[in-house]
Amino acid sequence: MPVDTRIDQSPYQEMDSEGPMNQRVTIVPVPRIIEMYNVSERELEQIGQASTAFAMHLVFFGITFGASMAFLMSLLTAELTNRQLALVWALFVLVLATVYFGVQVYRSYHDGRKGVRAIKNESKKTQAGVSGRAAAGASQAGPGR
Repeated sequence: MPVDTRIDQSPYQEMDSEGPMNQRVTIVPVPRIIEMYNVSERELEQIGQASTAFAMHLVFFGITFGASMAFLMSLLTAELTNRQLALVWALFVLVLATVYFGVQVYRSYHDGRKGVRAIKNESKKTQAGVSGRAAAGASQAGPGR
């Protein structure tokens, strides 16, 4: 349900500034519409879990990506003998971890967006149903009743 944000006064206000120049300042309020939705506890927990998972996976993605780049640079610049195979495998594992966390970031981001979209769609359906019933009730009442 949108909240009315109209201002009853003049939209422009002039004030004296308190700075060293002592100039007059004009303040122009910009109206906006704020929509509020009813959210169940389960939906709120789902959105919170999706946001937490997104942040956690994004952090681990950054760590593994940075470590992969560091290992790649060390493999390309240093001459290694016996440990080279171990470092190549470590790089391979880190690249796999980077891909895994990247996919998890993508999934958790879209899961959170899907939950928000579901809440908005259900709220619009409910709002349309309520306004439709109110209009039907008003037409049944007829004039003068």
